[in-house]
Amino acid sequence: MDNRKLDSQFERLLKKIATRMKELQHPPLDLLTPEMSRYYYDEARAYFTPILLTQTCSVERRIGSHQIPIRIYQPEGFHNLPVFIYMHGGGWVFGSLDSCESFCQYIAEKCKCIVISVGYRLAPEHKYPAALMDTIDAVLWTVEHISSYGGDINRLSIGGESSGANLAAAACIALHQKVSIHHQFLINPVTNYSFDSPSYLENYQFNLTAEKMKWFWHHYLKTSNDGKEPFASPLQVKDQIAANLPQALIVTVEYDPLRSEGEAYANKLKRNGVNVTHLQYEKLVHSFINMIGEVDVAKLAVDEMLFHMKQFIYAEEAHNSYMKSV
Repeated sequence: MDNRKLDSQFERLLKKIATRMKELQHPPLDLLTPEMSRYYYDEARAYFTPILLTQTCSVERRIGSHQIPIRIYQPEGFHNLPVFIYMHGGGWVFGSLDSCESFCQYIAEKCKCIVISVGYRLAPEHKYPAALMDTIDAVLWTVEHISSYGGDINRLSIGGESSGANLAAAACIALHQKVSIHHQFLINPVTNYSFDSPSYLENYQFNLTAEKMKWFWHHYLKTSNDGKEPFASPLQVKDQIAANLPQALIVTVEYDPLRSEGEAYANKLKRNGVNVTHLQYEKLVHSFINMIGEVDVAKLAVDEMLFHMKQFIYAEEAHNSYMKSV
């Protein structure tokens, strides 16, 4: 455990998980296989108490040439809703529709929007750009079909956490001339294949470490040259394309090796005229969104983040209503 001061609830939770990993004889990274990592991730996830909600319903479909699963969450009693495509985290190696279900339900209920969770193909069985292609397929499917589920395609947004935020940002770049995506919501995003940023060098030992990120990148990319592409490293996008990307809500936290590259991406979009809201939270750890049932400060941060998200996705409706009234 790092000697920097954590919130006591974070500290208790991470200690419980660390103790369980020790009991299971979690191997060092150089011996850890992707299959093992998925097992240990599911074991750790058992300590994340879900927020129990009853006001959303869900349906599951398979889409695209690879028949990837998606899960659609709809707040009950609402119609013609904004649509949010969510990409789960997990370093491109683990994570699933189930691992982010509670959070997707929470978004749908708090923001009163339809949430589409995407079960993209995982590395290393399916290396870059497979997960990105699945993300693009999910966007195109949504554009064509979501109106039949009560969604308003004119209020389409995309986002995710960590590697999922990477895929969301990359999809915005890939589709910037093809699909009208209005907002991107990037939580602790991976934006650059580089390991020398200030937050990487700080290398806090809370939850995600620099060593783990190197392990994830190793399994995701076919070659290191792939990491130079903006579809793998959105921070490398050219300015003229960045200027045409959707407005963004970007969330970063102090104890995270990804903090600096998230900040850098927010600044790059701002420099190119994109409307960006950047929320930086001190003393929070990577993957805090999964801990809101256990850690009060994590829930406060998520609620603030979703407040801003709802303001974003309903801003156009409010503007249109105002224009009709004058």
